[in-house]
Amino acid sequence: MYVSMNRLVVPADYQSHLERAFAQGGERMKDVPGFKEFLFLAPAEGDEYIVFTKWESEQDFRNWTESEAFKRAHTGTNPNSPVKSDLRNYEVKAFANA
Repeated sequence: MYVSMNRLVVPADYQSHLERAFAQGGERMKDVPGFKEFLFLAPAEGDEYIVFTKWESEQDFRNWTESEAFKRAHTGTNPNSPVKSDLRNYEVKAFANA
């Protein structure tokens, strides 16, 4: 399993715009091969959001990021957006209980 977490630092005056942009994220992703889960984590306080996606494999994630659907989903992204992004990816390790 593979997880991608995009940490977004969002100024207060842009937060409602970002929330609207991600409102249907999980619904849009449900038919993407290898996609398992989408979580949009909004801060209880502060300005940090997390976009969490879970995948069957790293290759499924890479296929998505290289797809036409990904390009369409990110078309119209504001090049002057005040959002600062830090994308981190993780392989999920399963350990047997001792």
